[in-house]
Amino acid sequence: MRKHLLFTGVAAIAALSLFSCKKDQQVAPQSSIGSTTEAGGRLAGTDELDAILKDLSPDTYLLAFDGLPANAYITKARYGGLSDETQYYGPGGRPPFPELAKIGYERIPFRKIWIKTCPTMIPVFDIASRAAALAKKADPKQFADLAVYEIGKGQQLLATKTFLAAGARLTPDVIDQKVIGKASLSKFRLSVPAGQLPYFTRGFYGTADITQVAGAGARLTVYNGLKWEDILRKRFPNLIGCFDPEIMKDIRANFVRLDARFEKLNFEEVAGGVVVGF
Repeated sequence: MRKHLLFTGVAAIAALSLFSCKKDQQVAPQSSIGSTTEAGGRLAGTDELDAILKDLSPDTYLLAFDGLPANAYITKARYGGLSDETQYYGPGGRPPFPELAKIGYERIPFRKIWIKTCPTMIPVFDIASRAAALAKKADPKQFADLAVYEIGKGQQLLATKTFLAAGARLTPDVIDQKVIGKASLSKFRLSVPAGQLPYFTRGFYGTADITQVAGAGARLTVYNGLKWEDILRKRFPNLIGCFDPEIMKDIRANFVRLDARFEKLNFEEVAGGVVVGF
């Protein structure tokens, strides 16, 4: 059984990792409390974007908005339960960022690119198009060039052309070169928040899938039945990652050589892997 190992880094950094989600459209059952409505027939506490998304199961989409001006259309920062760590191919099935693709990143989690603006994913084109039009009404300046890109079955990416163009210029950084090196990307994952740690130029490294439930037999039974991302959140809510135990030894040593603060990393065994952090 393949092992996964988890690496985490510096205080005051919250992040998590999640991979490869390919879901077809699902229809959510209508709420039985629909009798509580506001003007216009919407459920109390909902807005126009909720009305557009109402027939989708929340775990099939994610729309996240940063710094929207006050408006009557989109009133929340986040809609849907799909993780912002979900990885996808780029528009047309091509690797979205060519320089990263050269070192093995054929798929990426769009929300972990530290460039505005990419609300992300909706499974149905018509609904995605309506959501995009509403976003332009809510913030015409930020979303002037927002478009919908079909990047796979049931995968409609909402992103600005500016985001995709800037992202395409991303290149490997010191973490790729001096810490990760030749390590297999499929056997680990790092995730960090924007602007809180030196060396990191994006929020993801590695491509391992930690959306799956960890294997049985964790030393601490509190972890049994949890997804890897949930274990990470529970144990180390700071910089986190996922590594094969053997790869971890080399990568941890490389981190320490890069910055002595990583010397304080500690880890504990979890089912089939190791959780690492401060």
